[in-house]
Amino acid sequence: MKIYWTLKSIPELSHLTFLERGKRWRSAYKLIFRHWQTWCGLLICGLCVGAGSSYYGTPGLIISGGLGGFIYGNIAVYVARRYYRDKFIR
Repeated sequence: MKIYWTLKSIPELSHLTFLERGKRWRSAYKLIFRHWQTWCGLLICGLCVGAGSSYYGTPGLIISGGLGGFIYGNIAVYVARRYYRDKFIR
């Protein structure tokens, strides 16, 4: 699985201007919550934060929150790319 660090690194959005990239990302992001993968990603993020804070306190909360957010972000991009491939977002 490829990791996309910015919107510009997503192949379907790389050729667009900054403003157009943001507009298309926001329109696809609204649709990703219809998929179970997105909700599992949010659950994983929450579990990471909960486990980190309960075992390691504030430092664990920060580190595990970053890790959970990273995992959720990659799942969100994976689901959103389906909409770009299917040409729903123009």
